[in-house]
Amino acid sequence: MKTKEERILDSARTAADSAETWADLSNALFDPESGLLAKAFTTREAREQFIKTQEYKAIRQLIDDAQERTGLIEGAAPKKSGKFIVRLPRSLHAALEAEAEGEGVSLNQLVITKLAIQMSRLATGSQPDMALLAQAYLETRDGYSIDRVVADPDMNRNFLGRCRALGLSGTDYDLNWKLFNGRKNKYFSELPKTKNYTPSRKDEFEFSSEIAICYVKEQFHSREGGEISLDKIMCDPDLAREFDKIAQKLAPGFSPLDYRWVALGVRKAAGRYSSRAQTIKVPDFDILGPTTSVRTSKIPVDQGMYLFRCENDSIFIGETDNLRQRVERHFDSGGKAGIPDWLYDRGSRTISLGIVPTPELSPTERKIIELGEVHRFRPLFNYIGGKAA
Repeated sequence: MKTKEERILDSARTAADSAETWADLSNALFDPESGLLAKAFTTREAREQFIKTQEYKAIRQLIDDAQERTGLIEGAAPKKSGKFIVRLPRSLHAALEAEAEGEGVSLNQLVITKLAIQMSRLATGSQPDMALLAQAYLETRDGYSIDRVVADPDMNRNFLGRCRALGLSGTDYDLNWKLFNGRKNKYFSELPKTKNYTPSRKDEFEFSSEIAICYVKEQFHSREGGEISLDKIMCDPDLAREFDKIAQKLAPGFSPLDYRWVALGVRKAAGRYSSRAQTIKVPDFDILGPTTSVRTSKIPVDQGMYLFRCENDSIFIGETDNLRQRVERHFDSGGKAGIPDWLYDRGSRTISLGIVPTPELSPTERKIIELGEVHRFRPLFNYIGGKAA
C-alpha cells in the first residue's frame, strides 16, 4: 500500500501531464490555499517534514522538467503588454522628473534604469534569490508595502503563489520571513515607494489585536517552549490565522487585515516611543471597583486610559478615544468581568477597573503615557517592545 507521500507524488505527476505551463503546474502544487500540498499537509510542521522527503525532491524535478518543456520565460506567466501604471505622490514625481531632466533622459528611461540596477544588485548579491523574491513582491503588491503584502491574506496568497511560479522553494513562512528580512537588510531600499494603508474604526478593535499578540505568544511558548516575535507570527500563515481568531473573538466584525495591520502598528509604536515612555510621568488610575459593580453609563465618554487588574496581576492597559464605548466593548466579549475566562483564569478572585480621562492630550501624547503605564504595571496582555524580537 502506497504511503501518503507516494500518493501525493502520483497526483503531482498527473497534474504535470495536464499543465500547459510550468507556472500552471507550480500553482496547482504550491498555491497556499488550493494547492495540492496545502490540502494534503494542513499544518506547518507537516509541510516542513514533507519538504525533507525524496517525494518532494521528485516534485521539484517535475517543475524543472516543465520549465524545460514550456520555456522558463514563456511558461512563467500569461503574456502581458509590458506596460504598467504607477501612481506617484506629486513630490516624488517632481523629483524624478527633475533628475531625468538633469541626466538628459526621459522619465520612463530613468525609472526603468533604477529598477534594472536594483534587480541586478539583488541577483548578483550574496542572496540571489532576493531578485526573484523582489520580482514576486513587485508583481503582486499593488503599490503597497512589504508589511501589507505579508499581513493581507489575499495579497500574501498571490505573493506566495508567484514565488512558487518563479521557482523559489521553502515553506510559506520561509518565503515571508525572507521578504521581511530583505527589507530589514535594505535589499529593497531602492525599489519604488509604497502607498499608505490605514484601517478605519481602529479604536473599536485595537485592544483585541494587542491582546491577541500576547495570547498567541503565550500559547506558542506553552507548546514549543520558546519565544516568538510578532513579525514571525505574521509571517507564519498558521499562527496568523490563530491570531485572527483570538482578535475576532474579542472584537468581532473586522477583517484579518485590520487586526494584523493594527497589531503591527502596536509593535511600531512600542519601538518608536519606548524610551520616552519609560521616563514620562504617568497619572494614577481612578479605581472604580470590581467590574461586576461598574455601571458603564457612569463612565465618561472622554478619551483616556483604563486598567483591568486582578489583585496583584495587571491584566491589560488600553488607551481610547471614548472610555465608555471601549469598556462596553470589553464587557461584550468578556462578560461583567471585562476579561473572558478563556483568556485569563481569575478563579474566585475579582477583577477591578481603573480609568484616567485625558481630554486635553493629543493621540501621540496619550499613546506615550499609555506605554509609560505599561512599563510601570507590566500587564499580562500588553505588548512590550523588546520581547522576543
